[in-house]
This record gives sequence, C-alpha cells and structure tokens, in this order.
Amino acid sequence: MTPMKRWTGGGLLVLTLSLAAPSWAATTLAIAPGEPGGRLDRELLSALDDRLEARDGPGALRILYLEDGEVSTAQLRERLARAGLDDVARVILLHDAGVSAYRRLEDASPQPSRRLVAYGAFSPLNRQWLRLADAGHLDLLPVLFRDLSWIRHGSEARRLVGWVAPGSPLLALGDALLDGQQRLDALRVLGRDTPVAADDSAQVLLALPGRLQRRLAGDLLGGGRGAWCLMPEWLADGCYGGVQPETAGVADGLLRLLGEGGEATAPASPRLDYAARGQLSASLRDEVRYVNVPAAEASRRSLAERLLIGALVLGGGAVIALGLALGVERRRRRQRERFGFDALTGLPGRARLERRMQRYLSHRHPFQLCWIGFDLLDGLQDSLGAEGAREALKRIAKRLRRTVRGEGYVVRLEDDVFAVMSFLQADEAGESPAGMVFAERLQESLSAPFHVGNADRLLLPRIGIARSTDDKTPFDMLEEAQGAARQVLRGGQRRPRELVAEAVAPEERCLALAESLAGMTSEQLAEQLTLEIEPRFLLADRRCCGGEFRARWQHPRWGNVPKKELMRLAETAGRRALLDRAIGRLAIECLASSGLPLVVASGGPHSARPLWTLPIGVAQMVDTAFIDALAERCAALNVPTGCLELQWHGAELGESWPLQSAIRYCRERGFGVALKGLTHTRQALDAIFRQPLSRLVLEPRLLRGVPSDQSSILMIKSLRDMAKLGGRHMTVTGVASSEQLLAIRGMNFVSVQGPLLGLVQAPEALAASLSGAASPQTGGEPGEDASSSMARGENAHSRVAGGGAEEDER
Repeated sequence: MTPMKRWTGGGLLVLTLSLAAPSWAATTLAIAPGEPGGRLDRELLSALDDRLEARDGPGALRILYLEDGEVSTAQLRERLARAGLDDVARVILLHDAGVSAYRRLEDASPQPSRRLVAYGAFSPLNRQWLRLADAGHLDLLPVLFRDLSWIRHGSEARRLVGWVAPGSPLLALGDALLDGQQRLDALRVLGRDTPVAADDSAQVLLALPGRLQRRLAGDLLGGGRGAWCLMPEWLADGCYGGVQPETAGVADGLLRLLGEGGEATAPASPRLDYAARGQLSASLRDEVRYVNVPAAEASRRSLAERLLIGALVLGGGAVIALGLALGVERRRRRQRERFGFDALTGLPGRARLERRMQRYLSHRHPFQLCWIGFDLLDGLQDSLGAEGAREALKRIAKRLRRTVRGEGYVVRLEDDVFAVMSFLQADEAGESPAGMVFAERLQESLSAPFHVGNADRLLLPRIGIARSTDDKTPFDMLEEAQGAARQVLRGGQRRPRELVAEAVAPEERCLALAESLAGMTSEQLAEQLTLEIEPRFLLADRRCCGGEFRARWQHPRWGNVPKKELMRLAETAGRRALLDRAIGRLAIECLASSGLPLVVASGGPHSARPLWTLPIGVAQMVDTAFIDALAERCAALNVPTGCLELQWHGAELGESWPLQSAIRYCRERGFGVALKGLTHTRQALDAIFRQPLSRLVLEPRLLRGVPSDQSSILMIKSLRDMAKLGGRHMTVTGVASSEQLLAIRGMNFVSVQGPLLGLVQAPEALAASLSGAASPQTGGEPGEDASSSMARGENAHSRVAGGGAEEDER
C-alpha cells in the first residue's frame, strides 16, 4: 500500500470516529434513590433508557443511584467526576431524595446551562426550589389525592389512615393530607406508631419501597391487615393496589418536560391485585387493571375477551352490512327519483312524461294525452286514512297498466292524478276516432269498483283529452287536458272530453294565458300581437296630432286578448318587460312602414307635433338598456325619436329621484315622456311639478260624470290648473259625446282623444284616412279633416260606433 493510500485511510478513520463519538457520550443523567438489589423505579429507568437510546444513540442515559437514600455533596461531586458526568446537559431527578442531593450540589456549584426535570417531589422546600430553578416537574401529589378519594370510595371504609416512613417529606404536607372528608383521617409513621386493627378503617401505605421501609411495613402488610399503596413496587410485598402512576406515561412526560419545562400531573390509573378484589366494591371492579392474575383465570378472561371481540367484530360486520344494504336501497330510490319514477307506484313522473312529449312533438309524431283525476279519492283518504289512499293508488296504477297493455305510456303526475300518453296513426292527427275509443276504454275500466279496505269502492274517474299539434308544448297539452277534465266535472256527463275554449271559466282562462305568456320569448309574442292606434286631435283646429298604440294578443287557442287584460296578464306572469319590448319593436316597425306622419314643419305650434304614444311600465322607463335599444331601433329604421312618446301609468309612481334621472335620460335621447292616470296623491303632485314630463293624460274614468256631475268637473278643473301651474300639456281621453266635447272645450284643454273623434283602427287605415283627408278630393274646408266633420254632424253615429272601443277600454 502506498503512503498516500495509508494517509487517506487514516484520515477517514479519524473523521468517522469524531462523528461517532458524540453518540457514545452520555447526554442525560438520572439521579435516583436506590439500594443494592432494590427495585424502586427500575421499570421507569428502563423505559427512559429505551427512549433515549432510540433518540440519541447507545449510552445516552447514565444512572446515579443514591445508596441508602442520602449522600454528602462532596461524595456526589466525586462520583460525578469519577463517572465523567460533570458536563452533562440534562438531569432527571427522581423523588425528594434525588432533588435534595442535586439541590445541595447546585447550591455549591451552580450549572445554569443544565436542563432539569423532577418526578414525585413532595417536600414543599424542594417544590419551591424547582419552581425557582425553572425546572420541569411531573407531580405525584394530585395522583396521591386522587388515590385517597378512590380508596375511600372503593373500600367503603369510614376512616383512612396514612403511613409514611420516618423523615418522609409527606409529614410536611400533613395539613393538606388531613384536610377534607375525601382525604386522610390520620397520618402515622412506620416503626414509631403501632398498627391497630379496626374494621372501619383502611390503611394506606405512602412510603417509597426502600429496604428499610419494607422492613418497617412488614407488620402493616402482614398479620391479615393489608394496606393500599401509591407506588406500584409495593404490589410485590402484598399491597392491595390503588391509583398508581403508569410507567410508560411517566417516561414520556419526563422527556417532554425536559425539553419544554413547566409542570404536569403524572399519568395514573387504578391497579389492583387479583387476590384482593374482594376489598373493592363491585361497582368499581370492572374499571381497574388486575395484576398477579392466576393462569387459569387469565386464560378464561382471555377466552372471554376473544369471544367478546369476536362478537363485536360480528356485530360490526352486521352493522356494516346493514348500512351497505340501506345505502344500496337509498341509492336505488334516489336513482329512481332522479330519473323521475314514483316511489309508491313505480310509475314514471311528470318530468319523464314532458321529455317524452317534447321528443314526439319535435319529430311531429301524433299522440294524445289523457289527464285522469278521481273525484272520490280524497274522501277515501278521509275515511280510511293515508294507508287506504296508498292502497287505492297502487290498485289504480295496476289497473292502468293492465288496461293500456303497451298501447300507451302510463304516468303518475301528482298525488291523485295520472296520465296516459297514447300514440296515434299519422293520418289521425286532429280528430281521432281511435284515440277516443282508447279513452272510452280507460273510462270504462277505471269506472269499475276498486277493492280497497275490504270493500268495493267507486272512485269516479274523469278524463280530459288533448291532442298534439305543431304549435303546442308539453305544458300546453297538460293544461289543455286538465281544463278538459274540469269541463267533464261541470258538464254532468262522465265521459272523456276534449277542451272547448268557449266553455272555459274566466279564472281558468286567465291562469292558462298567464302560464302561456310566462313560457314565451319576445319573438314568439311579437308574432301573435296586433297593433292598433287610437288617434289624438287638437281642440283648436281638430287636426290629428298623433295617437296611442294599443296591442291585442291573438292567442291560437284562447282567442283575442285586449290591451288591459294583456297588461294584467303580463304583470301577473312577471313578463311586463317582455311585453314592452315586443310592443316597442312592433311600434317602431309600424311607424317606419305604415306611412304615418312623422315630421311637422317647424313653423307649426309645438303641440301640433305628431307624437305616437307607446305605453310601457315604469320598470322599463328606468332601464337605460331598454331606452338605448329603442333608440338604436329607431336609428336603424330611420324613425326620428322625437315623434315617439313613452307613456307610463300613475299607479306605478314611487319616489321621485330615480324617476327624475330616468325621465331626463329619455328626454336626452329624444323621446317624449307622458304620465297617465293622475291622482291627488303626493307622488302625483310631485310628478306634475318636478318631473320633466312632456305631457299629462287624464284617464277615461274621470270623464264619465261630465257634464252632469259637478264633482267630476271640479276634479278635472283642479288637475287642469295644476298642469298649467307646472307648464304641462294635458290630454283628455275617453270623449264619447258632444256634450263632453263642449265641456272639455270650455275648460281650455289642448288635445283630446276618444270614440267621438276617432275610432281605434289599424295603423295603415289611419294613415290612409289622414292622407285622404288632406287631399282636395275630401270635399271639406281647408284645414278640415274627416274627424272634424264626424265631430260636427255625426254624434249619434259616433256613440254607436265607439261603443266597441269604449267596451274594449273598460
């Protein structure tokens, strides 16, 4: 081997030894009272050695026993120096003997860098020194108090007598030990006091099990007396047991406090010699850990424990299996509910029916829907209870399946309502004899008695029929079939029936229209709307100065819906914005294509400008997006915004400040703003004087008493005066007679509209009449239109002709 290799190998060996050397050095010192062959704290020290060796390596714990319990300070320093433990970093002190010896050594030569922890110090002087030295302390005093209370309760003795060794630190705690009923009744010293046998007293041995203490306690433990103890080492000498510290928990607690400091109570649990179990009350025997158990008893107890564990395992398995079964059943029910199946009858629900109907409608496959209700099912539930109703529903579902036999799709819609979707031939769309035959068969089958509650009972079915068309939706068909079933109930003849629109009750028609409106889009609604205009005329020269748009809804099933009813339906269905958008789009398209006058010469009066009024809700008035959309639509169709006026009703008046900014925005975009339906409320007066309105409109109901009713005239005059004070142009509507016209003319109003002056008509017809009245072929005087001649000479004819429009207004 070359010199270089030898030097390299030697260097690696020295480096390895230098790294390994700290793991061999002792890092923790334990000072414990002991004696040759003594067993005090041997298990605890062994547990500490195992834990420190696993953490710091072999030899991490060195133990210094204090033989005979006491050594001088010089002897202790000499033994530490001889063992090479002068610079040890951590010290564990066991019991008062270890604390006292180290305290004297520390007072002679302080070592502030050492970490200290003590276990089981009872002396008040030692406990105070540990607190001043900031040392950790695992306290046994609370365990002692708990042990005394447990012994008094478990032994049921009237008196507790405590025994300590001569010079024991517990003598200094005599006042604390003798205080209270749950503690000692007397404190005696081994070797000095003689034990006295007494049936009503229990002896408690509180001394440490040293060699001298075991000899002095022989009289106490022998002679048939027996004693309880605190330290587990006394169990080998015949002690009964007690609440004693746990070795593993004490070792872990000492190591934790060695690093963290502070105080903690030593972990402890009841322990009892098996032979002394008769000394403990039966109520506490199942809560202790037995020692010195005979082998036969241990095997029996082990077998019982194994059987108990087996029973617990089997029970746990049964619970788990039951839980899995319940989970599977719950999942199955949820799956059926999720996919729309009824839990009671097993029939599909409404969601699945609507999906199937929509699929057939999309592919234009003809079918019919039978809505089936039972008039006596509620009474059956009242007489037989919920169980009787459940039985009846199951029997109804069974009979429906048997009757249909694959010719239709049976569904349970709700509690007592069923439906059958049957399929028609392609050439039988509309009137279907085969579909009616199928419904008659259902009626005959369900009219037979049902055996419910041990009796035959009639349930009186009624069946409504709806047939598919291209313009229907699943909801429409369900509503139509349900309405037909209601007509069966009112008709008196219990046979399947299709819906007759003319026979529907007004409430049902209103509900059906509101539901239909709720499901429509703006484009769909615009296709079914028809716009008409009621013209407006100036009182000064009777020229047309615009008009008010009115919308009619021509529903394919429920017929004509006039303006006022349409507005109420839109409010009920929450679709007023949808209706206003549709009417606004149609009105702008009408102004662009109908030929109505849109621009007036600048020389004419401002009030003569043609304004075409569009009624909207106040929610749309404050919606800038809606106003912007109207302006963009006008710009796209070359319709000036100055000829369009937005009109909202006074019943929707609220606070003034949001409306004021909204009206200003409308005026900035070029739209006029009119308020209809004035009242003497604070909001109405505030609107007249503060809102930037372009026109005020009186409702027709205010004109009904004119000219005979003086209160109506005074009401109109007061509103006129307020309008003049506010600088507002006011229009009177609903003029139906020449007397009313004369009265209004005398009040100096600006413009009027009503059946006397012009009927509600289509925009094209109004444009044609206005252009014809302006041409020379009319035969009238210059500046005179057709409405003027009608107002002068044909009042009676106007009343008759205007009756229809007035009825529509109502």
